[in-house]
Amino acid sequence: MALIPFSPPRIDDEIIQEVTAALKSGWITTGPRTKQFEKN
Repeated sequence: MALIPFSPPRIDDEIIQEVTAALKSGWITTGPRTKQFEKN
C-alpha cells in the first residue's frame, strides 16, 4: 500500500487576504467569488 506523504498547506499573505475578503463579502458558498472561481 502506497502512503501519501504529509505536506503542510501553503498559507501566505495572499491566501490570507483572499480568505479575509471572502469572509467580509458575506458570501461563503455562493455569490460572485464562487461564480468567478467556477468560471476560471
